[in-house]
Amino acid sequence: MSVDYLPKYLKNNTFNISALINDDLVQPIRLLYNAKHYVSATKLLLIAIDTVGFIEYGDESTNTFIKWLNEHSKINELGISAEELWEHRNGLLHMSSISSRKVKSGATRTLVAYVGEIPKEVVLDQTKTGYYDLYKLIKIFGYALVNWLQTYNEQPSKMEFFIKRYDLIVSDARMLSIKLDNM
Repeated sequence: MSVDYLPKYLKNNTFNISALINDDLVQPIRLLYNAKHYVSATKLLLIAIDTVGFIEYGDESTNTFIKWLNEHSKINELGISAEELWEHRNGLLHMSSISSRKVKSGATRTLVAYVGEIPKEVVLDQTKTGYYDLYKLIKIFGYALVNWLQTYNEQPSKMEFFIKRYDLIVSDARMLSIKLDNM
């Protein structure tokens, strides 16, 4: 059984793509972060970047995670690169570790997320380890989403690809939920 999510986000013949992205990608990250599940929020954020990269570029041979971040975000404002975040993603999602294979080999810096303010007297050496503020990364992702979604206003023909690709991902908007009497 297919659950059609489009009517919920279609009002006055206008598709509210930002509400859909918020409901499926942003709100779950916010819920985890606010509940102080920071590692889970980070993992979900990295998956969200993967998701929008796939939606934008499809199943390309290039790394759509890195490409999307470089085209739509200001990731460098955190003092880290999209490539480093990709390796961070690999370690976190595949092993719940901050060390991917490239990090272990020394080819890429280790990234460490933090929450809150680092005291001024603490000086972090960022040569071998990159430290980033998780909340700021979430905000950068939010601004990148705004930039990305603006491209749909500028190029309405992209909407056809959005819907075709969005239909291929697992989505809370389409999750079938059946009420069971005894639960």
